[in-house]
Amino acid sequence: MREYIINKIELLTFMKMNKLFLGLFVCAALGACSNDESEIIPNDTPNVFTGDKAYINVRLADASSLTRATEGDFEYGTNEQSVKNAYFYFYDADGVFVAQGDVWTGGNASTATPAENIEFASNNVVVLKGLDKKSYPKYMVAVLNKPDNFVYGKTLDEMQTVLADNNAEGIYYPETTNSVTTNYFTMSTTSYTDINRAKYFVTEVKEENFSLEPITDVSAITNVMTVYVERLAAKVTLNVSDELQEDVNGRYPIKVTVAGEDNSAGSGNIASEDLYVELLGWKLNATAKKSYMVKNIDATWTDINLGFIWNRPINYRSHWGKSFNHGFSGYPGNAAGVPSNSEYLNYVDLNDGLTALKTPAYCAENTNTSAIVTDNFSSAVTSILLKAKICDVSGNALDLVRYSGVLFKQDSFLEYVLNVLKTKGQLDVWYEDGTDGEGNTKYTQIGKEYVKLENVGDGKVKVVFTNDNNTSLFIGGGSGSTDQTITDLNEYLGAASEDAIAYNGGLMYYNIPIEHLNNGDVAADGTIPEAKYGVVRNHHYVVTIDKLEKIGKGIFDEDEKIVPGKDPDNDTYYVGAKINILSWKIVSQNVGL
Repeated sequence: MREYIINKIELLTFMKMNKLFLGLFVCAALGACSNDESEIIPNDTPNVFTGDKAYINVRLADASSLTRATEGDFEYGTNEQSVKNAYFYFYDADGVFVAQGDVWTGGNASTATPAENIEFASNNVVVLKGLDKKSYPKYMVAVLNKPDNFVYGKTLDEMQTVLADNNAEGIYYPETTNSVTTNYFTMSTTSYTDINRAKYFVTEVKEENFSLEPITDVSAITNVMTVYVERLAAKVTLNVSDELQEDVNGRYPIKVTVAGEDNSAGSGNIASEDLYVELLGWKLNATAKKSYMVKNIDATWTDINLGFIWNRPINYRSHWGKSFNHGFSGYPGNAAGVPSNSEYLNYVDLNDGLTALKTPAYCAENTNTSAIVTDNFSSAVTSILLKAKICDVSGNALDLVRYSGVLFKQDSFLEYVLNVLKTKGQLDVWYEDGTDGEGNTKYTQIGKEYVKLENVGDGKVKVVFTNDNNTSLFIGGGSGSTDQTITDLNEYLGAASEDAIAYNGGLMYYNIPIEHLNNGDVAADGTIPEAKYGVVRNHHYVVTIDKLEKIGKGIFDEDEKIVPGKDPDNDTYYVGAKINILSWKIVSQNVGL
């Protein structure tokens, strides 16, 4: 049995490496190529395969960074740098799997200042067995930090659609040893198109990469085959600009009008009062549940159609891709429409588990077509949900209702709705309230103690009748009320409070859909250009809040999953951001709330 040795793997990825053990895995070839049947040996079989041994020199390099000055600076990862295994899957000229090997020995961190696009280098040895001239490796796919249950594709076509894991956790997973947590990010061969690249997600094994003579000194090997890898995860960080003024308690003042309250004159002689926003933390919402192991792209995409330079062979990478749900519909229209196990995306509540400002979070890539994003914008696009609290100057949370663009204290809103019904003659429900001076029974119209807010979903509420004390009720003239009376009353109350948004405990959220690189305008008919929104693997999306002028969308039930729907008042925040490209690849955007 011949042994074909791949020697001197120099792993140059975007990570600071820990010192790891040397592993060596050998497996027999699992498949035969179509040439076995014809017994025809391809003409491009390397001559080195006529001997007993051959050596292949491999360098793995990260494609995380760009050198264009307009796209920002490099950065080294923070606790995003560790590799514990490296797998190499080899395929023949027909794209049929022939062998695999794995090895990882560790590496040396880069200390260059400013940061460069290479973070570490390493020497490794992979041994492959069971090959012959009819099944020699032509292509290779590399996978680092392989999830435990990952199964490679038996063909390159199959490899293209193999999932990294049954859930998105397989793209990034922490391991804790001796109270120290290490983050491992799954990586694979980067995808891009080039006139000299036969397959967009593989590295071609060429004859000059082989050597016949036994090699005892890996430093003497010069014919290096370079493989570029990238993380499957997208990274998101939410910051607050230092220019945004906060008070001594870390709250941000805003001027708004609260109906029925004492207000001072604000700017432009508009009545307003100082309220304060306390930022509590954030979560990623509508994140993909699964990810392909290799990045899927469409070679027919053009820069004109996508609105930016999407493919950069000079940098060995691309900047758009097809997530596993790309082209599929079936997204909920609101929180009530979220099934117990939604098919493609995860939707979250904001009760707990929040991420702190300036702390990154990670998710699988989520992209889609223009048509699907346009039709399902509120639920198909990965976004930031920023939880906040509206307070008074003393830090006391305010129970509010927003209705028709106007803010009310909740008690004031109940009174407002009742007054609307009185004006329309729709509040014909009374209770006994003692007697008058002549001993006659006195009747009084019900007040706010007979109504309450009821959850409709998505932060919305309506006013409904309540009679906790089972008080006897009457209609005008002292006649007893009926079930129909209460039914009519609830109908009137609901109409007078339709689309009201409640802030229990002052809680609210800002929804920030994450923009990608297409800065094209939304069409007059509402069509959203492809790649205007989306998160792509190995990109870092940095969102900076630099303006805070509006309150967010109210939270009535903290346990409720959030699907941001259309806001009738257009006050809920949606991103319109400046985007710059930095490194991981970083996508930066400044936002105003």
